[in-house]
Amino acid sequence: MIPLSVPYLTGNEKKYVDECINTNWISSVGHFVDEFEDSFAVYSGAAKAAAVSSGTAALHLSLIVSDIKRDDEVFVPSLTFIAPVNAVCYTGAHPVFIDCDRKSLGISPEALEEFVSEHCSFLDERLFNKLTGRYIKALIAVNILGHSCMMDELVAFSSKYGLTLIEDDAEGAGCLYKGRHLGSFGRFGCFSFNGNKTMTTGGGGMAVSSEKEEMKLLKHLSTQAKTDDLYYSHDMIGYNYRMSNIQAAIGLAQLENLENMIARKREIHAVYERELVNIPGAKLFVEQPWCRSNCWFALLLLPRDKRDLFMKFMTEKGIQTRPFWKLNHLHPMFQDCARGKTPAAAELWERGACFPCFQGMTDADVEKVVQSIKIFFKTV
Repeated sequence: MIPLSVPYLTGNEKKYVDECINTNWISSVGHFVDEFEDSFAVYSGAAKAAAVSSGTAALHLSLIVSDIKRDDEVFVPSLTFIAPVNAVCYTGAHPVFIDCDRKSLGISPEALEEFVSEHCSFLDERLFNKLTGRYIKALIAVNILGHSCMMDELVAFSSKYGLTLIEDDAEGAGCLYKGRHLGSFGRFGCFSFNGNKTMTTGGGGMAVSSEKEEMKLLKHLSTQAKTDDLYYSHDMIGYNYRMSNIQAAIGLAQLENLENMIARKREIHAVYERELVNIPGAKLFVEQPWCRSNCWFALLLLPRDKRDLFMKFMTEKGIQTRPFWKLNHLHPMFQDCARGKTPAAAELWERGACFPCFQGMTDADVEKVVQSIKIFFKTV
């Protein structure tokens, strides 16, 4: 089976992990945590970075530091993995679901403006949701499948309505928007290093920001808000969201090789673009001119009545595929939440099938994927 994604551990991962084991620095302190944070901040153009236990933890802490509280509301895309929606709910706030943009896959600036014009009023420099009687205080922009949202428009929208912009860059390590790294547009950028991501720590995440004092608070909260290591004093309600030294060691080695990994993924995707350009009735999603994608997964948009047949066919050929995530407003716990119309998200959810584009694929793997797709469309 050719999987959707597997870790690519070909650099200094073993060397750094061996150092952790040989020195007994395997837990939540150690020089690899500091080095990984510092190196990732430099790479992404941030002032500070904080290594945490997951991308979800980074989102949760970013919302807390942004003063998102019970009965506030936060704009989120309906088409996304559930993590940012859950993080909003952890704070006691409520998600407001918005449609995606077909060109970028991310949350739609036009759909945001439409929701505001139809359902909101802007009072005393605060955005009031007339549907719920609550104030909307933040916007989470999720960069989907390693493709960037329309960040200029989202930055302008957030500024216009006094919203805190937080980037969910879980899938976007190494991605650029107009030459600038994702994570540098919002108050916070939040990355995931789960095992299926372009770079991994096995499980972990990173928050980045240009706001040094806010990052100091975020880091403090991630370590149980401890003020005294000897007497175990704490000054706030904190969280055990730390990254271990072993995970950071893997992360540092991965970061050293990230540009090479992205280059290989982009090379594979270029083959798909060349070979699959004339598939009748289907469309390969490609990056927009403003974006340098890390090509986390490849995405094929098929006729609705062929998507599941395609996935079954590819499984039989030994190639893993998957659909988009179920739209979040359809989950039972979110069905009463405010939302705008979501025609683009519904179309992508019904038509989209992701297939492999990971850096460890051989040329033979890539050829097998290409030929299998061509055979499917010749036989259906």
